[in-house]
Amino acid sequence: MRPTLAATPAAFQRLARELDRQGAELVTAWDALIAARVLSLADDLRERAEQERATELEQAALALARLLRCWVERGTPAEADRRRLLLRELTLATQLAVMPHLGREAATGPVLTIPFEAPHRVVFGMPALLLNALPLAQLACYGFEPVTVNRPAELEAALAEGETQALVVYSEFSEHDSWRRAAETWSRRVPVYFVSARRDFDARLATVRAGGAGLLSWPLAAHELVDALNHGDNATQRDPLRVLIVEDMGSLAHLYAGVLADFGLATRIVTQPHEVPDAIDAFRPDLILMDMYMPGCDGLELARVIRQQRLLDGIPILFLSVEKQRDIQLDTLAWGVEGFLTKPVQSDELVMNVITRARRYRKLRSYIATDSLTGLLNHSHLYGQLEVELQRALREQRPLAVAMIDLDGFKAVNDTHGHQVGDTVLVTLARFLKERRRSGDLIGRYGGEEFALVLPDTDEHDACERLDALRDAFSSLEQTSGHGNFCQTFSAGVSSLASAKTATELVRQADTMLYRAKRDGRNRVLGWQGSAKL
Repeated sequence: MRPTLAATPAAFQRLARELDRQGAELVTAWDALIAARVLSLADDLRERAEQERATELEQAALALARLLRCWVERGTPAEADRRRLLLRELTLATQLAVMPHLGREAATGPVLTIPFEAPHRVVFGMPALLLNALPLAQLACYGFEPVTVNRPAELEAALAEGETQALVVYSEFSEHDSWRRAAETWSRRVPVYFVSARRDFDARLATVRAGGAGLLSWPLAAHELVDALNHGDNATQRDPLRVLIVEDMGSLAHLYAGVLADFGLATRIVTQPHEVPDAIDAFRPDLILMDMYMPGCDGLELARVIRQQRLLDGIPILFLSVEKQRDIQLDTLAWGVEGFLTKPVQSDELVMNVITRARRYRKLRSYIATDSLTGLLNHSHLYGQLEVELQRALREQRPLAVAMIDLDGFKAVNDTHGHQVGDTVLVTLARFLKERRRSGDLIGRYGGEEFALVLPDTDEHDACERLDALRDAFSSLEQTSGHGNFCQTFSAGVSSLASAKTATELVRQADTMLYRAKRDGRNRVLGWQGSAKL
């Protein structure tokens, strides 16, 4: 359940609006009478903040009042300095007044996606006879911890036992369905997926009205549930939307980060424009929230620098600025800026603009950069990301490994079971690899039945151990076919920066060891340094 936005005192809101309005006039041209009114408003805001024990806001209002009092008594500095200093103090005071700091610091790095070591708990609620038909072993292989409950009254205890990723409940959506009624009470606390033999409109509508996150078919296929858990709110809880905040005023940056963090977003703050390209490479944001006016390099110049790089061209950039001139705002759109928010911005306006744009970008990026069948990175985007990770690893002197994977005897699968089953096996392996990956790992379909993994901060020995664990777990997954169920295996080859210094050489070495693994009997993992070279 998402937190609700905290309300700021009405007096803060009123004073901030008036301070922003009259302050904008003073920024445009110095006027002693307007300055006196702005000074009075700043003093009022400071007194209110002191009464409410809003220390940060009190200090910001005091700094603005001192600045104005100094200018009224001793004269103003040069025009450019006056505008810059006044804008800075006005922005800080008014933004703090309309957006309460919720006490959450910005994340210092990316939030982990799905740790390889930790299964994710899913509670299943349905009659005992149906529980017996669930693909629990397959879900465990995908990295989930299934918990079963056969009576609605037992749901509360099961959900209280540990952090639960989702609740899956069987329902026929009848008038007296006790499972549906029980699920409704939990839908605001945990994502609820209904599973049913019904697929008609009324069943879908009942799912929506019960607060369900989705409707799945019965009998339940493991890959359908995994697909459902990789979309929407549930997916962003497991892999939070990432926002890079570029703001030279650290207090404002942490204010924005605190609000976004309370809605489950991961943030990273950059206060120096020249650090932004490296931060994008390391953090891989879904959106960049950027101040328009910064010393040394303004936001529009920085946006153009970002847009020069092909792989970064699509990242949405959302400007935050005190700029109120419509023609200037429109000019920014011509350079590929996604949108414009005027400071001071309200919490709900910030949150909704960021989340909707970041979600849309993540979805569109998946369409462009991924293979249509498996949903993994396609060949060209995987290779491009490998180049980025390689340069970072060389620059920071950190290990990096590459693994090439190929399904064993895949032609025989197609010949025996048909190409549709063959495609299902490819999709199953893709989902399996995605569910068992660590944060930062890259997975792509290299071509045909061949897959590639890029493993940052991993040497060849550790990479081989991880791949061997994946190989063993995947081989126990039962594949379904009309000609009889079967198990599928894969072979893998591994290379690392210990033996190769270019992306081409890493892939070549891993590919060489892959084909040696297949020649030596399949269903095994071989590393370049750990095996005799061909």
